[in-house]
Amino acid sequence: MRQFFRWSLLAMAMVLSLPQSSWADKKEKKKEKKPYEWVMPNLSGNEEMDKYLLACDTMFNQVKSYKESITFYEVKKIQITDEDGAVVTDENGNPKEVYAVVDENNTIRGAGEALAQYLQMTMAGANLILDMTNIGLLTTSASLALPKLGLGAITYGKYIKAGPKLIGIASSEIKGIVKDCRAQARNIKAYKKNFSEKGELLDPQADLSNLDGTNLADVPTVQKPQAEYEKEILSAAEEDKNASAVDDDAFDGAMED
Repeated sequence: MRQFFRWSLLAMAMVLSLPQSSWADKKEKKKEKKPYEWVMPNLSGNEEMDKYLLACDTMFNQVKSYKESITFYEVKKIQITDEDGAVVTDENGNPKEVYAVVDENNTIRGAGEALAQYLQMTMAGANLILDMTNIGLLTTSASLALPKLGLGAITYGKYIKAGPKLIGIASSEIKGIVKDCRAQARNIKAYKKNFSEKGELLDPQADLSNLDGTNLADVPTVQKPQAEYEKEILSAAEEDKNASAVDDDAFDGAMED
């Protein structure tokens, strides 16, 4: 008994002597979860069940395509550089800076085109969420069809549970994307109204920290060679010429919570 007690104390001491990081690592590993991935099974042969499975599969692929197709834009400050990479300065010795709407690669894009795409993505997201209600209705009929599948009910039963889970995850992702679109669209609208096509502030005395209710004073800064800046500015202007017209009132309505 005394020997057992001694071994117990030794084991406890060894456990307590383990580095705290190892405990934290184990705890972190337990928290890590793989992203949910829908895998379409073979059709069951039952009309109600197969209609439900196909609806889930269609929605999963539509949401995936939606997430992959979006381009995020952002208003940034541009410092123009010369051939040697030095920042060009004005007559007062200050860095020559303009503002522009850029994509994820910091390529200057048309503000009108960005707003048109954001409106399109917002509406598409709203339609996807609306379509999800149809899957909710199909879940009931698919559940009632399970007994007709015999032993196959065990296999297809897990897909009945997967539907609501899939809807929850997809809905959350889409709402997050639309929220980001709305936040950046407000900045882009303020930019489009208050800056020239070359990115110069129309009113030098304007308060950038409260420009039509948005703060453009603390936006990120990127540098661009003079030739690259001029080329991209021209390309952005062409984009806006071909962009779909976006009515500000209609856009605001589509952006409501």
